[in-house]
Amino acid sequence: MRNISAKATALFFSISLSFAASAREISYDGWKVSVDDRTGAVSMSHNGKTLISGSVAEWCAGGDTLTMADCRNLRVTVSDGTGIFGPQKRISLSGKAGKTDVVQDIFLYPGKDFAATRLELSSRDGVSSRYMAPVSVTAPYDLFSRTGNSVIFVPYDNDAWVRYRITPFGQQAPESYEVSAIINADTREGLVIGSLEHDTWKTGVKVSTDSTCGIDTLRAYGGIATNLTRDIIPHGKVTGRTVKSPLMMVGLFDDWRDGMESFADACATVAPKIASRGGRPFGWNSWGKLQTKINYDKATEVSDFIHVNLQPASFENDGVTYIGLDAFWDFGFKPEQHKEFVARCRRNGQKAGIYYCPFTDWGKNPDATIGEMPQYKFKDAYLYGDGKILEFDGAYALDPTHPAVQARIRRQLDEFKEWGYEYVKIDFMAHGAYESDSHFDPSVTTGVQAYSRGMQYIDSVADGKLWINLSIAPLFPANYAHSRRIGCDAWADINNTEYTLNALTYGWWLDRVYHYNDADHIVLEGVSDGENRARVTSSAITGVYLLGDDMSLGGDDAVKARIRRNITNPAINRMARECKSFRPVEPGRGDRAADAFCHTTPECMYVAMFNFADKGALKTIPLRRLGLSEGRKYTATELWSADNMELDGDIAIEIPAKDVKVLKINLK
Repeated sequence: MRNISAKATALFFSISLSFAASAREISYDGWKVSVDDRTGAVSMSHNGKTLISGSVAEWCAGGDTLTMADCRNLRVTVSDGTGIFGPQKRISLSGKAGKTDVVQDIFLYPGKDFAATRLELSSRDGVSSRYMAPVSVTAPYDLFSRTGNSVIFVPYDNDAWVRYRITPFGQQAPESYEVSAIINADTREGLVIGSLEHDTWKTGVKVSTDSTCGIDTLRAYGGIATNLTRDIIPHGKVTGRTVKSPLMMVGLFDDWRDGMESFADACATVAPKIASRGGRPFGWNSWGKLQTKINYDKATEVSDFIHVNLQPASFENDGVTYIGLDAFWDFGFKPEQHKEFVARCRRNGQKAGIYYCPFTDWGKNPDATIGEMPQYKFKDAYLYGDGKILEFDGAYALDPTHPAVQARIRRQLDEFKEWGYEYVKIDFMAHGAYESDSHFDPSVTTGVQAYSRGMQYIDSVADGKLWINLSIAPLFPANYAHSRRIGCDAWADINNTEYTLNALTYGWWLDRVYHYNDADHIVLEGVSDGENRARVTSSAITGVYLLGDDMSLGGDDAVKARIRRNITNPAINRMARECKSFRPVEPGRGDRAADAFCHTTPECMYVAMFNFADKGALKTIPLRRLGLSEGRKYTATELWSADNMELDGDIAIEIPAKDVKVLKINLK
């Protein structure tokens, strides 16, 4: 079919049409979709650039893998309509595989740099599948015209200090989870592909490349289950008269960073954020240093120290700081002390927080009775894989759909609310998403379905009265929590700062599906002032901004002096209040973090530059890589030293070993 004008296209496709075998090309608002109704192969380009070529959707049915090429009576229809992203052009490729009706939908959106696609199976006799791939490319094609290309790996969760990674073309890239970006670091052009729905499937994105510009294979599918999803059995089967794959986004962007943010915004459109409970939390968490020694006296002493020494010196947001109890609070507090602690915090201009693990059993006593529903024992509520209790991180996994597990959640969260807590850190959440032999609710057949049910229940019990902060947790679903820790535990030294920034390098966009990212507690004890500045900055440019040292009466006075020195910089704290997560200036290498991050406000651009090495280094960034004019001079202030400088063409600044420089560049 020849190309026709946009006006004629809109008129021609105003009603649903069936295409003859020779009519396989659809043009719309810069998009061109080619569909082969003999093989089911789909190719897509946007503004003349190819995104995918020869993709043939595939799925598992029983023990067999089938593709669109196995279907009979393939035909293409096109219709206009309105979907979740507004006006859309829907291209449907349909056929029959045995008794199963198969449809692949492709959705094009005017004015957007991405399309979406989904695979659907249906039968009166029912359908069951544990693998559905709307995108499956097995024939090589060139994605970029220039060399220097790489594939980004996004981990499924943040447990066990897993790292994001970037792999150059020609090397074997690890399979990514939920989303990936295929990028050129020089031009910044990037293909972003990932799942926009996160209530049923765990999604995998698998890419293999040649050594220059080409994609050899590309698959985006629902049904991944590996050691990095912490699974020991295959992904559960999705069953019903109609079974749908996750809706997959495919977009080619001039800047891959814009693409990742567009992906996040699209996810938040499909599953909107939980209602806000205010600005970014500034505060303290007990796991940084006190850990198992937390008790009522020490917690109230920390509250008093922060009230007297830090809050008046700019460590607050909206006039509030948060004082959070972590694990082992139940050993250090008597029941009657909780209300006293909450009241003390409120008098100090603070909100009190606490800690809970809803989907784990740390006692690991299968025959113990569940107190909230004594007709059940813990072994009745565990998740099992191949008949074995599922365990990770030293805890047994609990079934989020089990009534006794839900009764435990209700009792504990209601108690937190009754005591007056306003913030709860919930941890080891991925346990609730493990693939299991079965669930109490027989309609739940996958780990993500179970996890979603559990999070829905937590949300309903919290009833808008608790800030929900996820600690160890999958990336998605994201619409039941206000914030999520971007990495695993992080401590004081420069290596911990670099680890945190590895997650920020490729995961900064997550604060568009949550309200805020969380860089974990800031511990200052035991390292240099430069490392302190770097660690504080890593949190200030990430999100939730929590301290972790022992500031009780028994805490080290030298550490308290260090805290006063490094936590009361008004310019750094103002930046933390003003900004969301910073994006990387350039990607890192391998599994290492980027060393420069930026964020733009209407009045200024902040640029944070880190030196992770043992010796000082000159850091240079051309202004054009920041989106600034190289023909204009800018004034800037370094926020840790308060030194002023003039920028002409680039930033060139000496950074001491294991330290950071933060520039505020005036854009007015």
